[in-house]
Amino acid sequence: MLIERALDEITKKNKVVVGFDLENDYSQISYCRQNQSMPETVSLVMGEEQYNIPTLLCKKNGVEGEAAWLIGIEALKVAKEGQGVLVEDLVLLAKNNGSVRVGTDSASKDELSAEYLLELFIKKALAILSAYVVTEDIAAVAFTMKNIDTDVMEKIRKISKHIGQRKMEVYFLSREDCFFQYMIHQPQEMWIHDVLLYDYRSDGINSYLLSMNRKTNPVACFIDAAEYPQMKIPDLSDKNETAKAAYFKQLDSVLLEIVRKNCDQKIITSVFLLGESFSKDWCRESLKYMCRGRRVFQGNNLFSKGACYGARERVYPSTLSTSYVYLSEDKLRANIGMTCDRGQVEVYYPILDAGTNWYDAQNTFDVMLVKNNAITLNISPVDGRKTRVARISLEGLKVRGNKTNRVELRFYMEDANAVQIEIKDKGFGEFFPSTGQIWKECLPLEVIT
Repeated sequence: MLIERALDEITKKNKVVVGFDLENDYSQISYCRQNQSMPETVSLVMGEEQYNIPTLLCKKNGVEGEAAWLIGIEALKVAKEGQGVLVEDLVLLAKNNGSVRVGTDSASKDELSAEYLLELFIKKALAILSAYVVTEDIAAVAFTMKNIDTDVMEKIRKISKHIGQRKMEVYFLSREDCFFQYMIHQPQEMWIHDVLLYDYRSDGINSYLLSMNRKTNPVACFIDAAEYPQMKIPDLSDKNETAKAAYFKQLDSVLLEIVRKNCDQKIITSVFLLGESFSKDWCRESLKYMCRGRRVFQGNNLFSKGACYGARERVYPSTLSTSYVYLSEDKLRANIGMTCDRGQVEVYYPILDAGTNWYDAQNTFDVMLVKNNAITLNISPVDGRKTRVARISLEGLKVRGNKTNRVELRFYMEDANAVQIEIKDKGFGEFFPSTGQIWKECLPLEVIT
């Protein structure tokens, strides 16, 4: 027994969790083990911080099968040399359920689905990890995207079944979730008060302000997000140096105004700047203001690291999971469960946990009906309001009272506003075949929370 426990602990320590920042322009991958203090980010060049993997594919001419496909910088190089066909906008294609014709001539062109192309990219992106970890050791992958899309998530869930081992779990985290996970895993002096994050992308700046209510237990955390498309940098290639300098000076003024408003009447401990567009060469005044009594950090792999921390908390929960909870419009704000008879004892069975993203909130299990044809649920809001009881009647189902009525309960959410419940009569073997009856209920969140 002691040997088995020791082997189990060794196996856990060797397991790897992955954070996959998937965007239409570029992606990043970070990874860590159970006892690793800080995730590491995959670099396209060993020893350098080249974390951005262009989210695109290139099919080499004259080669067939998966071996014909290249990703990232290598794909760009081959396409530029005219030796292959470039396929871009993979995430956008997946959102639109699109397809692409790929080939060097009309006779050899193939119609390829967005799901197939996205699977190729994810497979080959994760294959880069083989230089760092054993693929079979990957326990979970957490994907993060700026805009969580249900169609893309469903495609990734299908794709994950073809990647690596069957035990690999797949999770999804919003940008805000990743920011929250990253911060609570940093030294506390970095987030004694509020924390600001500016993410500079091709479409402008997105800001995230993390605040905490330390009077609650667990500590309730909130993030206010905003977009600033006016910070988008246009093509300045046709401008002379004087015109460029004048433009960036004006851009610095716009950024300074944004930062002042974000910091007004708030105590900000730290500021994080993500993206290569931030530069000391142009945002001098903004940086001077940010650095007044605040710690300022610059980088570009925070989201993939945050997703990595989030995956690890799912697989190997720490005390942070119970001490801090991030609440947003995408989160379930009530614990949903039911009381069940287990022998002579009544036990509480948790179904959906508060703080879960609505797109991750799902559970399926079987129960035996003994007393009547009703399912009773307990709904406990995390805001301190009283626990409510919801009763679902299975009309038309006769309960025999001898533990031969087996039903399947499926809980899931199609959006952030309601919990969907599907109940299916499964019968009891050959003695009592299923009636095929299915009951569907919807519990609106504004009612239950």
